[in-house]
Amino acid sequence: MNVDIEEMKSRFTPQPLHILGTKEALTEAIGDLEVLLAMNQGFQRFTVDSDILAKAKKLRLVQHIGVATDITDIDAAAARGIPVATVPVQNCRSVAETAMYLLLGCAKKRRTAQRLVDQGAMGEFVCSELSGKTLCLMGLGTIGKMMVPMARGFGMRVIGVRRDASKDGGAIEGVEQVFGPTDLHQALSRADVVVLVLPLNAETANIIDSDALAAMKEDAFLINLSRGGNIDRAALEAALASNRIAGFGTDVFWQEPNDPDDPLLKDERVFATPHSGGKSIEAIRGGAREVHANVMRLIKGEPLQNVANM
Repeated sequence: MNVDIEEMKSRFTPQPLHILGTKEALTEAIGDLEVLLAMNQGFQRFTVDSDILAKAKKLRLVQHIGVATDITDIDAAAARGIPVATVPVQNCRSVAETAMYLLLGCAKKRRTAQRLVDQGAMGEFVCSELSGKTLCLMGLGTIGKMMVPMARGFGMRVIGVRRDASKDGGAIEGVEQVFGPTDLHQALSRADVVVLVLPLNAETANIIDSDALAAMKEDAFLINLSRGGNIDRAALEAALASNRIAGFGTDVFWQEPNDPDDPLLKDERVFATPHSGGKSIEAIRGGAREVHANVMRLIKGEPLQNVANM
């Protein structure tokens, strides 16, 4: 492709940053956009839907700032010839470390401990050790694989669940056994900690339902680094109320931002962070570099990197 770089640069003269915080604002602005930088926090699946994309007459790229694309209907974008790109690795270590933080917070009863400190009281409670326990990773992509040596460093055994159990030859270093979706409940029954690091789609929506929770040990912890929609909230509330699980850690919510008066957050067995798992300074800087590089590829007419839908 022959491109007049100077002419293209003139069209991409830096403009003030406009943050579109609602679907309504995006709908109003989309007709003038050539590049949409998309962040998943605070938006529902398919916020950037076929109706919005139909109005995007100038749009040449949807660039997600992260690995997940669930707020964009990538098939509808592909049908209109609009590439949807991701930054697949930059924030993975930050998310993996946050998963371990939530795991430790649940096992060591962080909220109860903080309350006692605030009250000037001694630690009259019993917590759990990680050594010898079994971690079940639901999702064995980059984040899940990064968690394996972290968990093993605490002396944990690791098993996993993935859509294709035969991928990678059915074996991942440090993972004792890989289960497929049909064996999900068997894997859950073996786990002392279950961590969700998987996408939200038609196959994984409410994958942790009442049956899945019933398969877990009563002293097991559930940790969610994926999306709120991966868990049936009513089933989770019932499991906590009946002491079917020992605790819940999450970086994501069913509605974001979360409601500070959410009764689920009143339970000290629930330890949450505000969808901040990928927000390390290292991840932000690296992600910004990757986004800038891909936009420059677009300007220069070069092939885009990490396109998810073409």
